[in-house]
Amino acid sequence: MKVRVEEVSFTYGKEPVLSGVSLELPDGGVTVLIGPSGSGKSTLLQLLAGLLHPAAGRILFDGEDVTRVPAERRDVGVVFQSYALFPHLSVRDNIAFGLRTGRRRVSLRSSRRRPSRHTLEARVWDAAALLGLERLLDRKPSQLSGGEQQRVALARAMAPRPALLLLDEPLSALDARLRRTVRAELAALLRKLGTTVFYVTHDQEEAMLLADHLVVLHQGRIPQAGPPLDLYRCPATTFVASFLGEANLVAMTVEEGGDGKPVRTPIGKVSLPGGAARGWLLVRPEDVVEDPLGAVATVVDSRGLGPHERVVLALENGVEVLAHFPPDSAPAPGSKVRVGVRSRRPHFLEG
Repeated sequence: MKVRVEEVSFTYGKEPVLSGVSLELPDGGVTVLIGPSGSGKSTLLQLLAGLLHPAAGRILFDGEDVTRVPAERRDVGVVFQSYALFPHLSVRDNIAFGLRTGRRRVSLRSSRRRPSRHTLEARVWDAAALLGLERLLDRKPSQLSGGEQQRVALARAMAPRPALLLLDEPLSALDARLRRTVRAELAALLRKLGTTVFYVTHDQEEAMLLADHLVVLHQGRIPQAGPPLDLYRCPATTFVASFLGEANLVAMTVEEGGDGKPVRTPIGKVSLPGGAARGWLLVRPEDVVEDPLGAVATVVDSRGLGPHERVVLALENGVEVLAHFPPDSAPAPGSKVRVGVRSRRPHFLEG
């Protein structure tokens, strides 16, 4: 299902939460919405689910206006942060709950009626098999691990085969180790489903791993949306640059150059757009490299983080930049080093 949000606004009392938000969810793709706490992420998800209604704007499912259609009549499955499993029901009955309720969901081109007992059992088994829950069907939620509970909640949302699957920070209750494991499994599963997915998170790594289409929400507005790597490499604003991973933002003015001609910057010579412009040079830590002809820097701090060494460098003008060096190869604190920027063209943000 293709979902379109058009100029949607929402307020709690007199407090604006969303202001003129517009976006599209590609049919069959995984759209991830990311933003800091309080930016309006969960509110937007609840608007898509029909649990809230906007003060202005429209929500379209396959071109049809569902802005005022109640939640029980939308072809939508929802997985909340808390999972909301019924503790007195088995895994089997939790998965079947959405199929057994008397509510009638309406898809855009056909109505969905309560399935027969045979169909219900088959749907439960299919959802359990897809998520590796077959051996757990007779257990209660209290007998499951956090990762298993997360999979049951996902199976329950998927069993009715909704056209749109909404996930509101479903991994936030897991510890860091389990979260990494489940996240990898979930990424593979969502792509296998072929269902339109809208996934809300505040975790940058999770967003980059899961998203086909990434949407950044900040203070109730969308500053940028698109393929994850495009947002990471070419952010539209300094907020997007800083929010999606660690970023060095070096203030500077471009007075000449362009067309591949090098421009001298505080962090060495780089290729930038031509024409006078004041703004910010974005250099990701992994693109700061040792260069015998580069800028002189003093090593302020060095910390081993397993896959890389996190090094803070002070340039001669006093600006500090962050660099990632290979493990066990970082220069010692207090030493001098010449650094430059990896050959890939850095991104320049005007402003």
